[in-house]
Amino acid sequence: MGQVISVTATPVGNVAIFTLDRSLTGQAHVVYETPPASDDPLDRLARRILADPAVQSVSFQSNVVTVTRGDTWDVGEVNTVRDAISTMFVHYGADDPDHLRTIHYNATITHIREHNPELWILRVRPDEPREGYQPGQYTTLGLGFWEPRADEAPEEFDPGRHDRMALRSYSVSSSIVDERGELVIPRDDEFEFYIVKVRPGQTEIPALTPRLFNKRVGDRLFMGRKFAGHYTLEGVRPTDNVVFLSTGTGEAPQNAMTAELLRRGHEGRILNVVCVRYMRDLGYVHVHPQVAARWPNYRYHLFATREPADGRKVYIQDLLADGTIEEMLGTPLDPASTHFFLCGNPSMIGLPTWNEDGTLTFPATRGVAQILTERGFTLDHRRTRGNVHYEEFWAERKVEA
Repeated sequence: MGQVISVTATPVGNVAIFTLDRSLTGQAHVVYETPPASDDPLDRLARRILADPAVQSVSFQSNVVTVTRGDTWDVGEVNTVRDAISTMFVHYGADDPDHLRTIHYNATITHIREHNPELWILRVRPDEPREGYQPGQYTTLGLGFWEPRADEAPEEFDPGRHDRMALRSYSVSSSIVDERGELVIPRDDEFEFYIVKVRPGQTEIPALTPRLFNKRVGDRLFMGRKFAGHYTLEGVRPTDNVVFLSTGTGEAPQNAMTAELLRRGHEGRILNVVCVRYMRDLGYVHVHPQVAARWPNYRYHLFATREPADGRKVYIQDLLADGTIEEMLGTPLDPASTHFFLCGNPSMIGLPTWNEDGTLTFPATRGVAQILTERGFTLDHRRTRGNVHYEEFWAERKVEA
């Protein structure tokens, strides 16, 4: 199968220097400015690097590879070259990257809106329509481990998993309204996702999003063939009040359900509260004023814990406990006519343990679930449908398939 080369990358302006743990040319200095026609290992590597039209030249001298671009380097471009060098002697037979993409990928990225470098709204078109979606549900996105990363995390390269995929579940999102201000109509051939680039932790190196953030419109990926989850509008009546509480990208399914309620001509009040760390992390910040201006029963509140408007750091739990959520909704929180939808940080939701005797044991940190239970609301549990619905997620789940 061949041995992996250890590579250290140093980009400076439009030049990147890659230092290897072995010599490729002895003392000879070899320079390529056009893709070579011959097929020895050095020629193959030069062709891979020069496949990027922005690359002007590649030079090899001993254990140093110097690559010059027509523009400056970004992290993803550096990693693409680094991966090409590190695997130049690793042979996969029929399972080269292009062949693996053909086997595993079944969808295309059709749109990317980069709200900030670590927060994207993207749309994906599956090769075949996906039926059966209900707003609030999720599906799976995936990329192969053979894809380059857009960060410099020290992910150990394991040739044994080269042909496997990193998968993660994502709720389908919605921009609620289109460029004309009209409600977005769901399609079965294109789906929107709201994705944050997960940073490496001390013990866990995220597998999917650093690869996904290296992609562009037109690139291929895997999308699940089915949608799943019970986090839907089932049981919500036209006159019920609906309160969506979310953190970060937990806003995604809330927006999808908001759009569905408005399409139905929902008569009850709709409140959407979103909490993030910084205001720059609100990818749909421009959408909510448009919706509120057109639909009088829609209200929203967006806030950041690390940029508090009045200097007082608060969380969603605080806004519920002190009556602020009730004031925002403009009517009492009546369990008989109000549904809560909670999505995001498990600490915000605060789900209990269901004991055999029917009692609930809540976490030490008081969450929304406990506050609402004390006010007479009922949590969804197994097949029992209550009026408090929830979807938990936080760190990236690395799944190999």
